[in-house]
Amino acid sequence: MQNLSPEVMRRVLVALVVALGATAPAAPKRVMTQWPNPAPVQPPVTADLLELGGRVYRGACQGCHGEKGNGQGREGALLGIPPRDFTTGQYIIRTTPLGSLPLDTDLFGSIRRGFRPGVGMPAFTFLSDREVWAVIAHLKTFSPRFRAEKVGTPVELPAPPANLKDLAGPGQGIFMGPGACFVCHGMQGLGDGPAAPGLVYVSGSHQGKPVKPANLHRAVDFKGGKRPEDIFRAISTGLDGTPMPGFAASLSVEQRWQVTAFIVSLNPPAPPAGSSGGRP
Repeated sequence: MQNLSPEVMRRVLVALVVALGATAPAAPKRVMTQWPNPAPVQPPVTADLLELGGRVYRGACQGCHGEKGNGQGREGALLGIPPRDFTTGQYIIRTTPLGSLPLDTDLFGSIRRGFRPGVGMPAFTFLSDREVWAVIAHLKTFSPRFRAEKVGTPVELPAPPANLKDLAGPGQGIFMGPGACFVCHGMQGLGDGPAAPGLVYVSGSHQGKPVKPANLHRAVDFKGGKRPEDIFRAISTGLDGTPMPGFAASLSVEQRWQVTAFIVSLNPPAPPAGSSGGRP
């Protein structure tokens, strides 16, 4: 190339730079799959993924959940509802039976959805999918259960029936009868049942601390979502670490949908903006 003129040399170098730029790998795109969309494909757990998960945890989770994942973080002490103790391997939102380990996709949904507003756990919508999977891999290192046990078989969670509204009446009967939901949640579902004052967390570093049953008229505060399918799942699988049991074994699918319909009926949709809400 030493015989090329300076102008030709310049053109060759420009073409070379353009060609190299076209073939250079682009920076990875930050994909963010948001709830309630299905969780994306999970990457393999590698040393790099675990290292990333540790960094995400220290930046986004440690303040509440603590350095050791035991729910004893400095900011967590200021919350009215204690942060989850990851050392127990117990998670509130699962599609698996009470007492079982959750699916990794359950954890993905919890991080994306958050437990707001009554709980200090926000929806981490700004993390990339890879960052969410990474922090899940890190969370699982806090509990030996993930190394010693198999994940539970998911509970049957069918789609809501088309006639859900028609099931509210029978659902109230289940609420007051076979389900005995009123014992904790109260006759009117206000969270003031006869057993409510004595309810406590049943495991982990928060064991023995008081816990309040949900006011079923405030679906906005429900942990894990307020959609009918979210309520059905909570009734079916229970809330691990709390006194809320799972009813998948004691109530039929139909009965659980009936209770779900009753709870939905306690939360009528808000009137359209600017309307009088049905008042004259």
